[in-house]
Amino acid sequence: MTTILSRRTPPSPGDDGAAFGGVSAMFGMVRRSNHATALAGWIVATGAMGLAVQADTIRTAGETPYGGALLAALAPVLVAGTVTVALLVRANRLTSFAQERFYRFIAEIPGDAPELCAPAVLQLQRLTAAVRHRETLTQQALTWAYVAGVGALGWSAAAEAMAFGH
Repeated sequence: MTTILSRRTPPSPGDDGAAFGGVSAMFGMVRRSNHATALAGWIVATGAMGLAVQADTIRTAGETPYGGALLAALAPVLVAGTVTVALLVRANRLTSFAQERFYRFIAEIPGDAPELCAPAVLQLQRLTAAVRHRETLTQQALTWAYVAGVGALGWSAAAEAMAFGH
């Protein structure tokens, strides 16, 4: 007795190679963008925790001779962190929308249609394009996260040096 995996008609020749190539490329892009997303999120979260720990330094910086400069140096760090988060949210929304559209398309395919018919391949290409755009956005977010992380580290070092009067 054999197990039937699908009751749909087999795909037409030629469609399967393009579709499977697109899917494998998409998985590679998702893996890379997931790593970038995790690292960018970790950098921004660590920087935010570091600044939260130094909340007292931020609050009292205005009372020191160079406190205004120290507070002004904090602004680019906060902007870089905000840009990172905005890019990550945008990337998530983009792929969530494309994935939802793809699942809706799959649910509406009649049972007797070929699995890899031309409209399905088109939907896979659209999903792949969305994932490619997500990868670009997450790489940009990672770059901004590096800026935010280095900025937070530099700001912390400057605040430490000012606290000890160097």
